[in-house]
This record gives sequence, C-alpha cells and structure tokens, in this order.
Amino acid sequence: MADAMPNLTRYESIGINKRFNLADGHAHQKQNKTQHEIVCGLPSIFLAAESMLQRDVEREFQEAFFKLAGQYSVISSDRTMLCYSASLATDLIATFLSANSYSVTLLEPCFDNLATILMRRNVPLTPVSEQAISPEKVKETFAQMQTDAIFLTLPNNPTGFTLDRRAFMDIVELCRDHRKILILDHTFRFYEGGFFFDAYEILEDYGISYLTVEDTGKTWPTQDLKCSILGASKDLFDELRIYHNDILLNVSPFILRLLTQYVTDTEANGLNESVWSTVRTNRETLRRALVGTVLTPADPASTISVEWLEIQDPDLDSLAIVDALAASNIGILPGNHFYWHQPDLGSRFVRIALARECGEFAEACAHLAQHPLLRSA
Repeated sequence: MADAMPNLTRYESIGINKRFNLADGHAHQKQNKTQHEIVCGLPSIFLAAESMLQRDVEREFQEAFFKLAGQYSVISSDRTMLCYSASLATDLIATFLSANSYSVTLLEPCFDNLATILMRRNVPLTPVSEQAISPEKVKETFAQMQTDAIFLTLPNNPTGFTLDRRAFMDIVELCRDHRKILILDHTFRFYEGGFFFDAYEILEDYGISYLTVEDTGKTWPTQDLKCSILGASKDLFDELRIYHNDILLNVSPFILRLLTQYVTDTEANGLNESVWSTVRTNRETLRRALVGTVLTPADPASTISVEWLEIQDPDLDSLAIVDALAASNIGILPGNHFYWHQPDLGSRFVRIALARECGEFAEACAHLAQHPLLRSA
C-alpha cells in the first residue's frame, strides 16, 4: 500500500495542478451563456455593491439562495450568519461544541475535514454509518446514542446518501425525544435530486436544537468566490454569534452580489440547465468509460456532483490507484480518508469529481479507460 497523505485537502491541492483535476468537489465547469454574461458585467456588479448597505446585500443573497433551495421558512429568519467558507462555518460549530463540552456522533464516511476540525477543537467523536440512520435502524441507533449531538451531511459527500422528507422527520423527532442537537451539512444541497423539501420548517416545527451549514462553492463555477450560510435554532444562536463576531465582520458585498446573480440566473433557467445537466452528462461519460475496468459505481442512483467508485480488484487499493493516476496527470481522491474512524474501510473506494467542463472531462475519462492499472483482467 502506498503511503497516505495527511488529509484529503492535500490530495486536492495536488489535483488542482494536474492536467485533469478530478479531485476537489468545487464547481469548475465552464460558464454557460447566461453565466458568461454575468462575468462580463463584473464592473457593474462591483459598483452596485459599493452603494448598497451590507444588510441589504446579505438579505438579497439569502432570499435568492433559500428560494431556489425551497427553504421558504428560513427566508425571513434573523438566525443566519455568513462565512467565507463551509470549513469556517464548521469550525465555528466546533468552537461552540467544545466550549460546552458537547460530544458528537458523526457520519462515516464523510469528507475528512469535518472530523479533523472537530477533533482539533477537542470535541469527542463517535462514528455512525449511513445504514445505522436508515429508517429501519434509526430508532435503535438513537436509543444507543451516548453523545450530545448528531452531525449528518445531506446529501453525503462522497456517497450521495440522503433522506427523504419522512426519514428526515423521523430523525428530527428522535432528536427532540432524546434531546440531541442536530447538525446538518447541506453543502451539496442542490444535488438532492428528488428530495427537495423545506427542512427548516420541520426543524422549527419540532422545536429542536439545531445547527446548519449551507454553501455555494459546490454548485456555481465562481472561481472559489463563495459564501457559506451558518444557521442555528433560537436557543443556540446568540452564543454562536459571539464566536462568529470574533472571526468575521462580513462577507464581501461584491461576492454576495455576484453570487446573487448566479443564483437568480439559475432560478430563471432552472437547476437542470444550470447545474444538473453537466453533472449528469459527465456521470454518464464516466460510467461508459469505466466499463471493463476495475472501478464500478457504488450507488448507480447517486445524483451528487461526485462519483463514489468501488475497486473490484482485491490486489489494488485506493492509494495505489490515486498515486498511479497522479503520475499520469490525473487527480482523484482516495477513499481511505473519508472513513475518518476506520480508514481501512475506505481502501476499496475512490472518488471522482464531476462538476467539470464536459469536453475536458470526456478526455480525462478516455485516459482512465485506457490506464493499464485500471484495465480488468
């Protein structure tokens, strides 16, 4: 087995300098026609932001974002805060948890920086599998849960696992009955497929303690000019806002105005045209290319903007494949780090990002299909 690097972000930092960067899950597809028009209007966006009050820029952005997401009940909420990144929002959550000596049950697999950020703040962690929070097992899982909070990523990066409205309501109800804080990472929200529902309405109706993280960086190709929204229930908001004030005054009004343009453009043209079609095309291209190789989709029904692939050759592991492809100028991610508690479980998987320009992605897939290490016997 090849030596592992410390974390997934290190693999991503290598991937962004490869000819074919299929590593990080940020949106790197090219601008479509109307998005290109937004870019051409950057000077006017900048000048408009200069003349607006910060509160108005923030309100405009959040109203557009939550309307597109179908989260209507949070549009008028005064319990959200803006951050430059989802990682910063997660660190603020970790700071809050640490300050109150709270322990957390965290989904496994998930992107490893969720675990490392929490651990760096000395938050005790217990893993929970996707199977354990399925409708068939979730009551038993909560009955045995010893932690103060449960942290879920919906849909989950890397697998695409998510919950429909009924299953989500069951978890919220169990959090209420067992007095657990529910922490939700919704950074891949716009790839939920057919599971759009107003989660905030449910959270508020049940009156539970909750924290949420939203993000734009996985959805729109804005050269990593992005914004994360950190939300909280009434009982947690005031303390969390203190930690937020320690770190950040505001997100750039220019960035917010720019993001609002992308969100409203998507509202006008539809998620299918603006977001889903590229990912769907690239997923189909990848799956055709991988026929006859040692890699197969772990979940054929996944709609998230990454593909979680299982390695069929028992003599290969994820680190060996990642290293071999890196030597061929292709960056992807190993599965090991997603299993933050039991890395060996991830050695049978790799992850490939799909939010890329379709022509370049197809070229990368052609190289994958012909790579000698991946060809099945």
